[in-house]
Amino acid sequence: MISFLIPVYNEETLLENTVSTVSEYAERCGLDYEIIVVDNGSTDATLPIGEDLAAKHDFFRIFHLDERSVGKAFVLGVESANGEIVISLDADLSSDLTFIDYVSELDLHFDMLVGSKTMGNQRRTVTRIVGSFLYIFFTQVVFDMSISDFSLGAKAYRREAILEALPHLDDWTGYVFELCLFLNLRAKRVIQVGINCEDTRKSRFNLLHEGLYRYAHLYRCWRRVRDKQSWFHTA
Repeated sequence: MISFLIPVYNEETLLENTVSTVSEYAERCGLDYEIIVVDNGSTDATLPIGEDLAAKHDFFRIFHLDERSVGKAFVLGVESANGEIVISLDADLSSDLTFIDYVSELDLHFDMLVGSKTMGNQRRTVTRIVGSFLYIFFTQVVFDMSISDFSLGAKAYRREAILEALPHLDDWTGYVFELCLFLNLRAKRVIQVGINCEDTRKSRFNLLHEGLYRYAHLYRCWRRVRDKQSWFHTA
């Protein structure tokens, strides 16, 4: 089974269409699947819409967090998943769903599958493209990794491979980088594929705050990697 995991925040206008689109694609691919949505602190009608969808569809479940925390949403979703593979998607499905085809073709021959916008085609603002490029370049130099995309969406995980890392993951968006680093340090199978991304809507995150947070988080990770007793090495 494949578990689709979609963290959401104030997505009342998108949620129903997103669930329908993912479900229809999975059905066309002949997949055994479920869709898990984790609402992390929405203040609009996202939760009641999700609860209504859950009452109508056996393949769909929704969970709720009182606070906004995409990291905690990811952890809750993975812990609740029934699938051997967990695919994380953005609520607006900005990345091409053909990423799912790669997951199906590779089956269980990976521990993490990274959908990389920089290896494919992307339509985003110049600010976001340049910001991502600098961040990725920094991670590759400092941590000696070749991963080229740490965004939340279009990532697939072999659930068993990441379970021991879940209690330690960052509460915010840094958890994707942490999982890449965690698996890389264990010489696990992290594979990248190019994807197409069209993301022109206003970001759900404050980009200045997010940028400062990301680099501070990298520093914390660097400190932990140097500490052989940290969870990166001992989890």
